[in-house]
Order: sequence, then structure tokens, then C-alpha cells
Amino acid sequence: MLNDSIQEVIFVGWPGPTHHYGGLSGDNVAATASRGDISHPAQAARQTLELIRLLQSLGQTVAVLPPQLRPHLPLLREHFAGADDEVIRQAAREKPELLEKAASSSAMWTANAATATPAVDSADGMLHITPANLFTHLHRRIEAADTYRVLAAIFREVPRSIVHPPPAAGEGSPDEGAANHMRLSPRHADKGLHIFVYGENGRQSLSASQVIKTEHEIPDAEALFIRQNPEAVRQGVFHNDVIAVSNAHVLIAHERAYARADFSRIAQAYTALHPGKELAMITIGEEALSVEEAVRAYVFNSQIVTTPNGMMAMIAPMETKTLYGGKAAAFLERVRAGSDNPIDEVHYVDLRQSMKNGGGPACLRLRVPMTAAQVAAMQHGTRVLADEALLSALEKNIEKYYPEALSPQDLGNPELYHGCKALLAELSAAMGLPLL
Repeated sequence: MLNDSIQEVIFVGWPGPTHHYGGLSGDNVAATASRGDISHPAQAARQTLELIRLLQSLGQTVAVLPPQLRPHLPLLREHFAGADDEVIRQAAREKPELLEKAASSSAMWTANAATATPAVDSADGMLHITPANLFTHLHRRIEAADTYRVLAAIFREVPRSIVHPPPAAGEGSPDEGAANHMRLSPRHADKGLHIFVYGENGRQSLSASQVIKTEHEIPDAEALFIRQNPEAVRQGVFHNDVIAVSNAHVLIAHERAYARADFSRIAQAYTALHPGKELAMITIGEEALSVEEAVRAYVFNSQIVTTPNGMMAMIAPMETKTLYGGKAAAFLERVRAGSDNPIDEVHYVDLRQSMKNGGGPACLRLRVPMTAAQVAAMQHGTRVLADEALLSALEKNIEKYYPEALSPQDLGNPELYHGCKALLAELSAAMGLPLL
């Protein structure tokens, strides 16, 4: 049967050579605190490589979503004219903050790239993918067109799949992708309950979530729209994946993520969809770990994956283990030791370069449930699956194109742009994608 062969492909975002700390998202505590610091793009790429290898060791199918060309010259050309090098130099002299936005490597956080619905969930039996419009911030908004183009190329030969254009952008309809979406099911192959989390005047709108639900042909009984707790948003919860994490039938969240009644709504909707199947819902209270501590330690920005033996492993950032005397890690240990869920491993990873911009393990991945036939077709049309050949090529690219250290002032050097362009030319050939 179709659903018996569904597996989850984890698309990991690859950092670009312009990875820097511009503090471009004012509601992201870590990004704001790191503004102006020296970044280390080569180290960011090496840390991402280690994350990919860990996922593979846990039996996961991993694909790579490549970086985008930066600085984004179309944005700079709205203000400056001339040859590429001169446009970059002018921007550095006259509008350095605009150059920081144009040079952002934030496409690495693929949780914001799109929202995916597998064929088993949609009424038309199609795999649906909708890239996010990322309207809220200029440095993210410029990603949407290229993300759509690249995802359309990746899935162009994949049967029974469709990549939709990003939702129409506007002040009232921002969409930031899977960072505000959860899918709950007994197994990845079973029908899922889709939870769309939105915030009033926030990065994710109810209207955009409703558009995606309709576009993906998700039946009403399989979709819930949950509003973020406004107080949690004020304390730095800019995405749902900063305050909740899920996998299959496990949902872990802070008690202040949503209204209390919303937890009951989730449980009731899940039971209605899967009678007799248990939802492992685990919450932590404010007295054990405050919202502020959860945001800074990024405990909920972990990944949970199902391993080949049917158990689950959690991948958490090192900060979860070290900050606040290990309070967040103690919570995860209680989760791991509990008998009410299948999580039996916790792995701590060093993603410091991403974390300083507010992106932990969950930010770096987009989960796409696919059939075996769809995965085979995707790999026939492109070379995005993270096999040894691709990982070796990426490792060599780090040495060739990635600065070991980078300051915001270095973004005005046109050689950085030319290096990024050469990198994408190589990746275009290696991955079979139109990156330039």
C-alpha cells in the first residue's frame, strides 16, 4: 500500500559563505545579542556536516538544500547602479545595514523554507509543498523566489507531487513555513493531524495557514489552528518550534506555549482521528523551566527522529546541556527516562555558529514525508540526497570558498560575492540544480 512505504526525508539547510551576525531579526534574542560579532562561516558549515552525519547514523534519509547567491544583487540594485563589484562597494559605503540584509545566509534555516503535506493526508493523494513567503523580514523575504525555484527543480520528476508558489505576500498574510507547523500520527505512514500555529501580528498569520490547509487539500478533521500564547511571544517565542517539538505521536511543549484549552483540543482531535491510539503529550511547567530559559537554551528547538528500531532519538543543541545549570537537560533526561514515550536517546550537538543567530537543530531541517518511489524519482532527477559523494564535495567546498572568520564589514568585499557565485556553480553541477 502507498502509505506503508512513506518515509521522512530530512532536508538540511547548508550555510553560505556570507554567514554573519547582523542581528537582522529584532524578535530573535540570540540574533540581537550577537549583532556585530565575528562569525565563522567555515565552522558553521563543518558543524552542519556533523549534524548530517549524526542524522545518518540514526538511520535517517537526509537531503541537502543548498545556499542562495549572496549578496542578493537585485535588492541592492533597487538603490545602486553599475557593475556588480561597484554596487556592492557602494552599498557598503552608503547603506551597510541594507548590505547586511542582502548578504544574509538565513536560507540555511530550512524549517522556514516550506510546509509539506504527504500524499496519505491530502484528499487528492498528492504530496504538497508550499514555500514560505517570509514576508515579515526583508532579509528572509528575498529567499522566497529562489526557494520556490529550487524546490520545484528538486521535485520536478517526483510522481504525485506539486510545489505551489509561496502564499501571496502582504502585511496581513506572512508565512514562515514548517517552523509553525506540526504533524502528529502513530507512524509517519499513517494519516496525520496537522497543527498550524499562528500569532496575532506575528510572523505566522492565520490566513496564510488557512491557505496552505486548503491548497494541500487537508480535510477539516485533520487540521487544527492554534494561536500562540501572546505572553510567550513577548518573551521571545518568535516561532512555534522555539516552544514545542513533535515527532509521530509525541508532542513536547512548554505549558505556556498555547492556551490550556488548546492542549485538550489537540488531544481530542488526535483521538478522533486515531481511536485507541495514544498521544504522548509532555509539558514542562514555568516553575521547572521558564519561557525565557527555554528560549535561551533552545530545548524545544531540538529534533526528534524515529530510528530504524522503532524508538526515537532527540537531537538537542549543546546550550540545552550547559545553560542555567543544566535545567533544560534535566528535563530532557526525565523525558528520556519516562515510560510514556518512546524517546530513548538524547544527543547534544555543537551548532554554535547557527545558534548565535537563533537557529538550533530544528531550524536547520525541513521534514518531507515521501514514498520510496518518490524518493527514488527525486534522486533520479537531482543529486540532493546526502551520500558520501555529495558530502565529500561539500567538505572540499568549505576549504575553497568559506572564510574562517567574517565581520559585517567584510561583506563589502566583492570577492566574497564571487566566491559564493563560484561555489553555487560547482553545487549546480554536483547536485543537478539551477542555482544561478
